[in-house]
Amino acid sequence: MNQNINSKPIFIIAEIGINHGGDFSIALELIKAAAQAKVNGIKFQYRNLDNAYADGAKQIGDEMLLKEITKNYLSPEVILRLVDDAHSLDIEAGISFFDEADIADFGDGIHHFDFFKSPSVELNNAPLINKMLGFDKPVYVSLGCHHEDQIDDAFMALDKNNWIALHCVSNYPVSLSNAHLGYLSHMREKWQRPYGYSSHDEDWEVCLIAMSMGATVIERHITFDKNADGLDHTTSSTPEEFAKIATFSENMQLLMTGNFNRVPNQGEMLNFQNLGRSYYAKGNILKGDIVSFQDLSFRSPRVGFGRADMVKYLGKPALKNIGVGEVISESVFLKSEQVSDSALSFARENKISIPVRLHDLNDFENKFPIGAYEFHLSFKEVLNGFNRNTFKSNNRYSIHLPDYISSTKLMDPFSDDKSQAQGSLDILQRTVDFAKLLQDKIGMQVPIVGSFSVVHKSVAEFYEEYTNLLSSFRNQGILILPQWLPPIAWYFGGSVKLDVMNELKDVAYIDQHELPICMDICHLCMGDSLFDFDAPNIVDLLSPRIEHLHIADAAGIDGEGLQFGEGDAKNMKTLKKAFDFDCMKVIEVWQGHLDGGAGFSKAISNLERLFNNEK
Repeated sequence: MNQNINSKPIFIIAEIGINHGGDFSIALELIKAAAQAKVNGIKFQYRNLDNAYADGAKQIGDEMLLKEITKNYLSPEVILRLVDDAHSLDIEAGISFFDEADIADFGDGIHHFDFFKSPSVELNNAPLINKMLGFDKPVYVSLGCHHEDQIDDAFMALDKNNWIALHCVSNYPVSLSNAHLGYLSHMREKWQRPYGYSSHDEDWEVCLIAMSMGATVIERHITFDKNADGLDHTTSSTPEEFAKIATFSENMQLLMTGNFNRVPNQGEMLNFQNLGRSYYAKGNILKGDIVSFQDLSFRSPRVGFGRADMVKYLGKPALKNIGVGEVISESVFLKSEQVSDSALSFARENKISIPVRLHDLNDFENKFPIGAYEFHLSFKEVLNGFNRNTFKSNNRYSIHLPDYISSTKLMDPFSDDKSQAQGSLDILQRTVDFAKLLQDKIGMQVPIVGSFSVVHKSVAEFYEEYTNLLSSFRNQGILILPQWLPPIAWYFGGSVKLDVMNELKDVAYIDQHELPICMDICHLCMGDSLFDFDAPNIVDLLSPRIEHLHIADAAGIDGEGLQFGEGDAKNMKTLKKAFDFDCMKVIEVWQGHLDGGAGFSKAISNLERLFNNEK
């Protein structure tokens, strides 16, 4: 794992408590709503009514609470039915007890619970907490109502270690001025163990701050109506609010990264290129001419020198002729690095390929005669059609399907938007027609690589739909390969966390459907820095399915497309494994095509230097 990422997941508990009003059907609907909001667990409270209050209790508060507890009572049998319902929805279920004797009411059914909770008022009830600890499930211990010395005594009395303390202020509600979230830092420093937060706040957003401070458990009551009649509704959250809490919890690890020197991510670099400006020739510049600002215009996109770089070369002669409108870059003033014959030979022997566009294919074929090229197409190029005569029969080709079908829509053949779905299928079919054209020309398979990333209902359905779709093209002799994806995609200049084709769970789906794939080594290494898997192991597990490779180095979770040897040291093992595969290996270093392919020259040379003895 990347050392800058907190790998401890955040567990979100929606406490049903007494907000069901004693009604089984309402309790069940709250569980369903919690599951829909993607919380991790729901929790009940239980008091045996015969043990709840003393017969002689006379306080006004006692009368109110006894009435509420009686009205909202659910029997152990009913609670256990609801626990089974929670499990059927793939969420955990827990329970709070106030008395050790009440646990016996559940008999063997007590083992159906996934976790237990000690309420704040029972912090010093060691027999109760130790009884729950004895079931070897997580036990959450709230600290509200108590002084520090009482908390210390309570912890000393615990027999086992399977507990997590929850900071809690036992006001109903807790105002912003009284949450004292700094106590979370105190807990971390004093006890050196995971901690959480039990929220009764007026403002549910306080939970987000608690998560940012390292809380690994968040507990808060759930309700359908904050204004409903009952004691807990006003300090509860709706399912919609819980969905927001769950979204932040899922992304908190990513949100809190960045405690290191500032490095722009690839999405920023794309925006810098598209929105930024560089210098272009106003008129023809001849070889030997001294270049000045008067010869240049400053325009988007930023694919050449910006102001700081340009200043270094003003007053120097051009080493080549520059046409009107051509970008000014390093190759204008410095000799480009030439790829050695041995490096080119190494590339051919190892089936190394480089990305090309239709307009620069001939130039790159001449500069990099390695015999393997992958077309990275835009949706406009696909829609404009292809010319058969521009392709050589002795080359190997592959195609990267456009990520977009328009300037505003992703490739998504299963979209609920009919125009998006049909547009995606149209782009897909046109790309397939191009692959058929190439296959007829060269007499061998031309694989198509696609970044399929949109999950509509479930991951299982995603794999079912794409397996059926891609199989239909395979029956036509066309191989379409979903590629392994990064943790974060850079769509439309923004960052989007992806939920498919990038985690350990996906290995089982890929195997189940016998789905041939393109393994993107750079994406895989970034995933290794975030998810709980080992990149070389993923390559081994998926080796029977890998039929094509994209290769580049990476740093952390979003340092994409680095030159080989410039990323995280751990990546070398995974990159070396790529050379065990007898298939095309497409170099995908960032901006490798600019400046006459200078990045590709460097990449091929680096590959030979790093891996020449691996085969």
